[in-house]
Amino acid sequence: MKIQIALNKDIDKAREIINNFFSGKKVKLEEVDYQSRHIFHIIPPNNRIGKDFYDDITKLILDLILNIYSKDIIYKQIGTNFKNLNPNEKKQVGEISEKLLLNESNFIIEKECINDQIKKYIKDMSFISIDGFILFRLKGFNLFIDLVVDKGVEEFTLEKEYREFIQILQYFVDVQGEKKDLVNILFEDSNYKLLDKDYNEINNNFFEEVISELEDVDISQDDILISSLIVLSPKNIVIHLNDKNKNKDVLRIISDVFQEKIYFCYGCEGCNRRVKIKTDG
Repeated sequence: MKIQIALNKDIDKAREIINNFFSGKKVKLEEVDYQSRHIFHIIPPNNRIGKDFYDDITKLILDLILNIYSKDIIYKQIGTNFKNLNPNEKKQVGEISEKLLLNESNFIIEKECINDQIKKYIKDMSFISIDGFILFRLKGFNLFIDLVVDKGVEEFTLEKEYREFIQILQYFVDVQGEKKDLVNILFEDSNYKLLDKDYNEINNNFFEEVISELEDVDISQDDILISSLIVLSPKNIVIHLNDKNKNKDVLRIISDVFQEKIYFCYGCEGCNRRVKIKTDG
């Protein structure tokens, strides 16, 4: 008893996926060309197909669908549903969508649904032509890809808006010109301190007073920090990190705006005597 998987494209990639999938497992693999398709014969130990083997084959076929056949469908859906995007934007959306699709943490329920359809099919049929299965048997796959692409467009739009935001901030920095040689940023829980090159605190009351006068505007500490750095416009910025703040979103913004001016400190005399730095051990 054996399972036969037929493909009509990207045979080398399929072979790599199949060989990696069964690496170290006692499964015999044979290949044959038949008309326009390449067929992989997958033979279990002792020619006996058990539950575990069906589970493995099902996951393998899902991997082949996602890694080989989904890309063309993704770009087709983008071309049909998002004609307002230029070619470069379509390419970016496609790459984001592919990455989202292949992430095992994403679309778990939808992938389980596809998995169940594959398993049901191969339990009835020992031969599966993947392109034909997608076209005629796999219910809801195009809707699933639509969902993936919609998520890809959403992430692309957010990233595009973020980049435009960064460009605006960079413009303000360029207009200011370099004013201070060095600014140290020290975080203390949800607050922060700005220190000059000699670790003297830079008075930040001015920024807080201006912001306090703005009514009905939600201004965060992060907003104040970014605004302060733009006004100070330092030549270099040292960000003193600890375990609590190293993943702050504001750090990405500061790094993207000031780029090569940024240096990260993970513990020095200056920050250790003001902020307790957590160390291993």
